[in-house]
Amino acid sequence: MSEQHDSSCQCGHEHAEEKPTVRHISVSEPSKAPADVHIAANYLKDPSKSGMKQRYGVFNGKRFEYFKGKSAINALLKENYAKNTAKGRRAIATREEAHQLLLELGINGFILHVDRGESSGGKGTPKVLKPNQLQAINEDWYYMWIWEGSQIKLYIGAAALVATVLAAVMFPLWPAFLRLGVWYLSVGVLGLLGVFFGIAIIRLILFVITMFAVPPGIWLFPNLFEDVGIVDSFIPFWGWEEPKKKKSRTGTEAATVGEQSASEVVAEAAGEAAGEKED
Repeated sequence: MSEQHDSSCQCGHEHAEEKPTVRHISVSEPSKAPADVHIAANYLKDPSKSGMKQRYGVFNGKRFEYFKGKSAINALLKENYAKNTAKGRRAIATREEAHQLLLELGINGFILHVDRGESSGGKGTPKVLKPNQLQAINEDWYYMWIWEGSQIKLYIGAAALVATVLAAVMFPLWPAFLRLGVWYLSVGVLGLLGVFFGIAIIRLILFVITMFAVPPGIWLFPNLFEDVGIVDSFIPFWGWEEPKKKKSRTGTEAATVGEQSASEVVAEAAGEAAGEKED
C-alpha cells in the first residue's frame, strides 16, 4: 500500500510540474521573401488595384490596416491581378492557389492572423485587433498587415519637406532675382484672390437687386461655386436663378395615398348602397 501511495504521489507531482505548451509564431523578414510574394503583397495593399476595402484596427495603441481572407482571395482571382502586376507574378487560377499564396504572405512576415474585438473608443472607432496563435488561412478570418509597404514615397516626401523648410529659412540668402520673383508671385496670388472675392461680392449684390427687379433673379457666373473645372466655373457669363424643384413623393407615400383614396371610394360606395336600401 505504501509503495502504491508513493508512486501515486510521484505521478501527481510530475503532473503538477507540467506546464502548458505555448506555440510561438515565427515569421521571416519580408525583405527576404520571394519576388512573386512581394508582387502579391504590393497588389493587395493597393486598394486602387485590388479593390479591397480599407479597414483600420488598433493593436498596441497603434492603427493597423487589416482585411478579411475572402476579400484577399477574391482580389487575387480578379483579372486586375494579371493586368496591374509585374511579369514575375505567380499565376493564380484556383482558390486553393490563392490560399497558398496568402499562407506564404504570413510565413514571410507580411500579414498576421488576428481576432477582431470591440471598438476601441465607442461607436465608429477602429476595432481592437488581437493576434491569434493559430496562423492559418481561412476565408472568414481577419488578417493584419504588419508590413508597411514600400517606403520610397515616404522618403521622397520627407526629403521634400526638409528641403522646403531649409529653403524658407535661408530666404535672406537667396539671390536678388529669386527674391524679386517670389515677391511678384505672392503679389499675383493675392491679386487673384482679391479678384475672386470681388466677383463673389458683386454677383451677390447683383442677385439681390435683380431678385426684386426681375424675379427670380440673375446670377453672374452661376457655376462659380459648382463642382466643375476652373474654366467651366466661368461659363456661362450669367444665368437666371433656378427655382428649387419640389421633392416628388416616394413610392411608399404614393402607395399610402393610393390606399387612402381607394378606401374612401369603397366607403362612399358602401354609403350609397346603404342609402338605397333605406329608400
